[in-house]
Amino acid sequence: MLRLDTRQYINLLLAQMRPGRPVSLAVWGSSMAPFLIHGRDAVLLAAPERPLKPGDVALFERPSGQYVLHRVCRTAPEGLYFMGDGQQQAEGPVPPQAVRALAIKARRKGRWLGPGSFWWEFFARVWPHLGPLRGALSALYGAFKRKEGPP
Repeated sequence: MLRLDTRQYINLLLAQMRPGRPVSLAVWGSSMAPFLIHGRDAVLLAAPERPLKPGDVALFERPSGQYVLHRVCRTAPEGLYFMGDGQQQAEGPVPPQAVRALAIKARRKGRWLGPGSFWWEFFARVWPHLGPLRGALSALYGAFKRKEGPP
């Protein structure tokens, strides 16, 4: 069995990415919940062909070499600021050259969504402005889903 750490895996994946040839990456971790859920969802990544803007989901590399998939929450002359949908604090500035890929679609609950779809636009445009309410709304949604039970 071949064993790769996350960094090696993502480096191999990104090496396969070419213009017009995006790659799919499974979501790990909980920082992008409730939009993207660990082990359930995935993103389709492409090489960025334009400057990133608030609402975009992108894969960037920290100076430590760790890869992070988060949403751009603001841009500034000194760089980009990112925040996971499940987080309250922005990270940055991140230099634009640290961005490795842009999410162009997301497989959420088994369905591919992209710009223009309701949930994509909700999490890109509305969710970031809910600020401190996001934690409470996520908890309420989780409680509702547990009470509702599996589909």
